[in-house]
Amino acid sequence: MTPAASAKGSRNSAKTRTCCRWPTAAYSRSEADWLVGINGTRAMTAFNSKLGGFFKTTVGRVQTPTLAIVVEREARIRKFVSRDFWEVIGTFDAAAGQYTGRWFDEKFSKPDGKDGDDQLKPERLWDVGCAQALQEKCLGQTRHRHRGKQAEHVAVAVALRFDEFAARRELAVWVFREDTLGLAQALYERHKVLTYPRTDSRALPGGLHRTVKNALKMLGETGYAAFAETILRNNWVHPNKRIFNNAKVSDHFAIIRPRRRRTVCPSRNGSCTTW
Repeated sequence: MTPAASAKGSRNSAKTRTCCRWPTAAYSRSEADWLVGINGTRAMTAFNSKLGGFFKTTVGRVQTPTLAIVVEREARIRKFVSRDFWEVIGTFDAAAGQYTGRWFDEKFSKPDGKDGDDQLKPERLWDVGCAQALQEKCLGQTRHRHRGKQAEHVAVAVALRFDEFAARRELAVWVFREDTLGLAQALYERHKVLTYPRTDSRALPGGLHRTVKNALKMLGETGYAAFAETILRNNWVHPNKRIFNNAKVSDHFAIIRPRRRRTVCPSRNGSCTTW
């Protein structure tokens, strides 16, 4: 939460009927902590200590389902049996040069359910005879194909969460994830020029597109002015369910910069940057 967002929330407080389920949800979590956590821990500890001694066995509303996921995954790892499979990879000559392609089954469908075979993939062949037959069918063949120009609609990119932000920065400037997290956390806590960085959400709240536009306007005096002006001139920031969607926002929304202008001096030599 930024100071601007807190002030806006106070001015536009939701009506009681809009949030009437929130106290109920909190009450149900509290009940679950008592019923599952406290009573369940006492019951399981007494059961495991009935033959003597004291064997504390904790049970929790969050702990127990999480532990079940870990145990289930460990069981699948122990039951894993390696199998041989084959892939057909070919080198093709084109006008622009050579390229490598891999065969895959166009009719492949992923098995449903958690008990399905997770080793099945569209590019894998489990019979060496089928792989050799595909190789002989394609080897030395010539095909001519002309593809004309056509318009293509590309979906707008979603906002960034921290792991994607860190991965892009690592590829661009070879900086480790821990360094990126430390920098992002400092920009959030100390300088207030970044929203909460430890987020796994790729969406923004529905009414935040105006804030994004204001943030772009503030980039007019920076090196990103040309890009910001292009975005604003073409009206590329508008209500879009792919990005501005309350249903896709978790505890924190995707990373953006607040609209407040700040001057940051990250080094001791006096060099400052306006954000």
